[in-house]
Amino acid sequence: MRRDLGTYYVRVELADGRGYIDRWTTGYRFSDGTHDVTTADATLIPPTWESEEELRATMVWMYTEGNYSCDCNKTLSLARAHHQPEPHDPPCGDTMTLQRLTMVRPDVSEVVIFESTRDPE
Repeated sequence: MRRDLGTYYVRVELADGRGYIDRWTTGYRFSDGTHDVTTADATLIPPTWESEEELRATMVWMYTEGNYSCDCNKTLSLARAHHQPEPHDPPCGDTMTLQRLTMVRPDVSEVVIFESTRDPE
């Protein structure tokens, strides 16, 4: 059964020394609005994961192969984390090398969930 595991964070470290932290909410939350739906009319989304292991696998996949692995999304995440204007059309690609992912649990304990086998650039 899917359940609220609490709020987790992921520390994303790039090989060039830059990085950022993302928040992962595992309980009920609202979807974002779209051009057709305002945020006030957004859909309530139930919990997605059944266990921490399932959440960890999703995190690793998202940052290594999924949507968060592309340079354009890394660029946007870095800009947001450093309170800088978001670039209008950041280039896509795979040039920003991921070095390490650290999951921070709701109890503030940490575990490295991904570490690159490549030497940092």
